[in-house]
Amino acid sequence: GRLGRLLTEIGKRSADLGIPVAYHHHAGSLGEKPDQIDRVLDASDPKYVRLLLDVAHYQVGAGDPAAAIRRHAERLLFLHIKDVRMAEAGARGRPYQFVELGRGSVDLPAVFAALGEVKFRGWAVVELDAVPHADRTPKEANAVSKRYLEQVIGLRVS
Repeated sequence: GRLGRLLTEIGKRSADLGIPVAYHHHAGSLGEKPDQIDRVLDASDPKYVRLLLDVAHYQVGAGDPAAAIRRHAERLLFLHIKDVRMAEAGARGRPYQFVELGRGSVDLPAVFAALGEVKFRGWAVVELDAVPHADRTPKEANAVSKRYLEQVIGLRVS
């Protein structure tokens, strides 16, 4: 409840400046799991606090990103569109790796279908925290994601 109240206070102050506040959940931190995200949002005023939904982090937290879009449609301000591959059982290090769109387990067609259902008209950014393969450049990784958006999702990307 405390974080939700704090975000509301920040949102009240920034509203006068025309700057909206959004809560950005993150794996490995407060608000990793869907019920934790719900508690933060429930404790905040929807007039002042929106949601920045990261579809891959939401999935890492054992959530369904398409369901989150439908559930929080009125509060969605911004999205991070990315994909994630979960590590094999017993793997060392982080239990997941962010990968180019279409190379992981996020149901991105369902994500975009849900965005269409709720008529989302805000901003989204395709994000990749790090290039997952040492032999690929950031530009090449970006090209993989762009091709996926164009060929599988059917978006025109400039």
